[in-house]
Order: sequence, then C-alpha cells, then structure tokens
Amino acid sequence: MISKLLQLAVALLCLGAAYAVLRDNGIPTGAQYTSKTGAILAPVVGARAPSFTLPTLAESNTASRRINGAHDSGRQDFFTLRPAPGATIINFWATWCQPCRAEMTQLQALAASQPGAPRIIAINLGESAAAVENWVEQLGLTYTVLLDPQLAVATLYGLRGLPTTYLLDERLKIQQVYFGPVSAATLLRRIAGFSAGP
Repeated sequence: MISKLLQLAVALLCLGAAYAVLRDNGIPTGAQYTSKTGAILAPVVGARAPSFTLPTLAESNTASRRINGAHDSGRQDFFTLRPAPGATIINFWATWCQPCRAEMTQLQALAASQPGAPRIIAINLGESAAAVENWVEQLGLTYTVLLDPQLAVATLYGLRGLPTTYLLDERLKIQQVYFGPVSAATLLRRIAGFSAGP
C-alpha cells in the first residue's frame, strides 16, 4: 500500500513539473535542435521545409518486379517536395507505431473529405515495401506514400518520434509541427487560420 502511494506521489510530482514547464514555456511548435556552432539542425515553425526526393510505394514495387523478372515499363516514380497550391501535410510514420494507425485514418478522412483537400505526403521510416503496401491496403490509403529506407529525410527533419506531422503552406513554409497523433479537425482549423491571411 505504501509503495502504491509513493508511486502515485511521484507520478503527481512529475505531472506537476510538466504542467509548470508548459505553463511557463507553452506547447512546443518545433523540434529546434542546434549544433555546437549554433546551426539549426531541424526545421522549425516559420522556416521553409527542406526539399527531398524519395521513391513512392509504386516505384518500390516496380523495382521489386524488375528484380523478380516480371515485365516492367521502366517508368520510375519518385516524389520531390516542391511548392504547390494549398496546404501540404507531411506525416512521418511506421507500421509498428500504434498511434500512427489512428492518425493515418484521420488523414485518409481528410484526403477524401473535399475536392480542395490538402496534399498529404506520408513518409514511412525504414520498412520494406511489402510491409508498407500491406498497411496501405489495410487502411485504404489513397494519398501519397513514400519510402525513406535509409532514414535520410527523417535525419534531414531532425525527427525525434513518431508520428510527427508538419503542416506547410503553399510556399512550403512550416506553419505547425505536431508531435504525436493529430486529428483531421485540428489540421483543418489550422489550415483555415493561415489560409485566411493576416
């Protein structure tokens, strides 16, 4: 009994400390890491999102078919992040991440909600194309799914946990960073806020 009370007291103390930090500093809006020289190693709110090029799930499957000797048109399908009309959502995820499942269902609902829905780019971290394809089929995802087998883009973005979601405007300026799952409603409210202008 005393052990349980001690555990509860420690838990309440930790919650109190976390509350004090959030009260004094606010909720974090970016993963700003800096090097010893002061150079920023991760993009933050207000910065332009770093560009990248990654294979799509379709390209990975094409490469697999080539290896297995099946007929292939030779078309390569890669995605490069470039400015585009409207908002862009970049979501980092993995199949072993349980909160990612709930979030990706929300992102799919958002993608299917309206003709002018934001562009959604889901970047899988280091998993096989077969595992990713199975996941995409299970969840019925229709938005862009990319593979980051060497974690190059995860490193570029200074990723520190999954899921992590970046919300960008049409110029690829980072408007918000979400650590942990985010809902479609939250994303739509934030998009409406920056789309309305000053």
